[in-house]
Amino acid sequence: MGKLDGGEMSDDIEEIKAMIADANEEALLADGFDGALIGFVEIPGKLVALYDKEKCIEILMLRDGMSYEGAYDFFEFNVRDAFVGEGTPAFATILRKSAH
Repeated sequence: MGKLDGGEMSDDIEEIKAMIADANEEALLADGFDGALIGFVEIPGKLVALYDKEKCIEILMLRDGMSYEGAYDFFEFNVRDAFVGEGTPAFATILRKSAH
């Protein structure tokens, strides 16, 4: 993946979107969360877009001025739980080790 600065990241996002569309034309994307799109996940019989859950919450906080708690609740009820068919995106909790 590219760097987060300049246009390189948006080029990567567009490339990921194209790969998903080529692999599964039924796959859906989460509107407004391009910055959290990290790839795709293959589940038996389908391939769907994959988003970083914490990045989605960060986007809600920055874009919409929500607190962490408000963004978390909004994400859980309005984004993650919004099943819209077989192409519904998946959301990953990325576990990161601390530097300690």
